[in-house]
Amino acid sequence: MRGTLRKGIRGRMPAIAAALAAIVATGSAAIAYAQDDWEVINRSGSEEHSVAPTPTPGSARATDGKATSVCGEMALPAAPAIQTIVGRINELWGTDFSVYQTVALEQPHAAAGGCIFYNMTAMGMLMAMRLDVNDPEVIAPMLWAIFAHEAGHEYHRDSDSSRAGVPSEIKELEADRFAGFTLQKLKIRATDLTPYWTMTGDEYGAGGGSGAGKHGSSAQRVAAFKQGWHLAEWNRQEDSQSVQDALNESVAPDNPDSAPK
Repeated sequence: MRGTLRKGIRGRMPAIAAALAAIVATGSAAIAYAQDDWEVINRSGSEEHSVAPTPTPGSARATDGKATSVCGEMALPAAPAIQTIVGRINELWGTDFSVYQTVALEQPHAAAGGCIFYNMTAMGMLMAMRLDVNDPEVIAPMLWAIFAHEAGHEYHRDSDSSRAGVPSEIKELEADRFAGFTLQKLKIRATDLTPYWTMTGDEYGAGGGSGAGKHGSSAQRVAAFKQGWHLAEWNRQEDSQSVQDALNESVAPDNPDSAPK
């Protein structure tokens, strides 16, 4: 049974990788998910950690065709479609985060200095193996969710010393809340993401189970994403509810065409 499952996943990888590459290469499918009638987030009254961080001293911009040290990592310029996704998120939140393609085989992540990194090969493996994506139509909104999550880490200043005492699980859940809030404000359909977001829980190996690597259980991560979505629907501030209460919150009426289930 396990061998059949692994064979099935390996069999999907070329198709998922091809679909991901096509979306990133053309950009049209990913960009189309973000509608134009969204508003810039009013940051009045938000906490200081919501301001975009200052780039790391000594960091350099990645130049075309050459890997450059940026925020402590060797990286290449991001694909235009990925730049557009992060650019839309920046416009929404009034931030100036940068995105690069790291040369290391690592999953998408944020780094001190306002940098977001991804690697195409690793992201294809994430989609096909960790998240068990089996529908190419899910890839584009999933890209928005992934990069909104990483932008959430930057927005919350999770690499700052002032956040050193915050458990990693809370940081991850707050980034999930930020992702849900962002996708709702950008009017990106998220109905079909829950089965895949579920696979990011610690019980599926996302965070190593305990300590510094914890990301939260599947139920917690899905609930935090939905919490952010509902806060956006209610026009509340993104951080106006604790993610620790996400599992117990009352659920706002969902739009069947867009809201997560």
